[in-house]
Amino acid sequence: MDIQRAVKKWGMMLTIGAVLGAGVTIPASAAPKHEIKELQVLDSYLPEDIAKHWARNKIYDMMHAGYVNGYTDASGTVTVRPDRKITRAEFVELLVKTLGLKKSPDHEAKNFSDVDSGDWYYNSVTIASSLGIVSGTTKSSFGPERYITRGEIAALIVRAFAYTIAFDEGTTKHFKDVGSTYWANREVDKASRVGIISGYNGNVFKPFEYATRAEAMTMLYNALYLEENAVPTDKALLDLIRTIEEEQSRALLAVDTNRLKEIVDARYAGYYKALQNVEVLLLRKAREQGYELSITRTGQLTEKVLGKWNRIALVEVGGVEYTLTAKKDGDQWKAVGNFKGVAMLKKDPTTNEWRIYTSDIQPFATKPLLEKLGIK
Repeated sequence: MDIQRAVKKWGMMLTIGAVLGAGVTIPASAAPKHEIKELQVLDSYLPEDIAKHWARNKIYDMMHAGYVNGYTDASGTVTVRPDRKITRAEFVELLVKTLGLKKSPDHEAKNFSDVDSGDWYYNSVTIASSLGIVSGTTKSSFGPERYITRGEIAALIVRAFAYTIAFDEGTTKHFKDVGSTYWANREVDKASRVGIISGYNGNVFKPFEYATRAEAMTMLYNALYLEENAVPTDKALLDLIRTIEEEQSRALLAVDTNRLKEIVDARYAGYYKALQNVEVLLLRKAREQGYELSITRTGQLTEKVLGKWNRIALVEVGGVEYTLTAKKDGDQWKAVGNFKGVAMLKKDPTTNEWRIYTSDIQPFATKPLLEKLGIK
């Protein structure tokens, strides 16, 4: 299933602060440190330097899932720098961490002269080497700080996904600048056959050009949505969504913020975990200000699997609405949270547990409500 057709078909708008709105910030003088941290974490998933970039949707998805981290400057501003070149070490780190790869028990890793045990990329390069994903730039060196080319990325991705993507399906796109003598011509052919790469106008791939961070993330993103040899069952996904809604419902109806925080930590990841932490912050802040809170639930949960791959799944939910009522000294306000929309889940590469990482499900924590409680 092609994820881009799915996004267009289902009208998913899961990025760029659809719930809270852009620019939700809180000044350091206006709130305790824990509140600043929670909102800054949420804001870190919405870097402004990709808002108009050609690869923004795929980069946002990779960031929301927690596969990609941005750069944080002294002011706390997070940027992705999508057009910056990416090194061989950086890409191998991204590939190994995203897939949760482990060192092969059957093959030893190469001892590269330019990769030391104290280097931040040592473990990832060692793992990739033991699995035969990387072999180095020479017989003895890896070239960790060297920029990686587009051809090298195509080769590494094909090797990493060799057993999870059906590379024999589809039609090969024979690029004019990738001849039979090019060292990675077979990998480039396979990558083009399944749509991991598409090339440039004029039927060229530019294999020797250094790849940008955006190009690297795009190729890896495309591969993640092609793995279909070990997909979860519909029942497993729907049972999980039902369990999450039931757990959260009990905690919400009891306005038990401690239990809600436990659920957030156990059931969510990435962007949606950050958003749910803001939801918990809102309820705690309202209580701190003396509001009496009550939450009611109406409706019956409906759910449908829209798409599923080895590590990613999309489930449409609906039918349930929560109403939050807050009262204090004659002041009363209400907020409605609709458990309706598309939830995107990822399989945690470490625990193999499925968690919701982004969604357009509407929480209570809207920007006006945060501002009402003094969180600006």
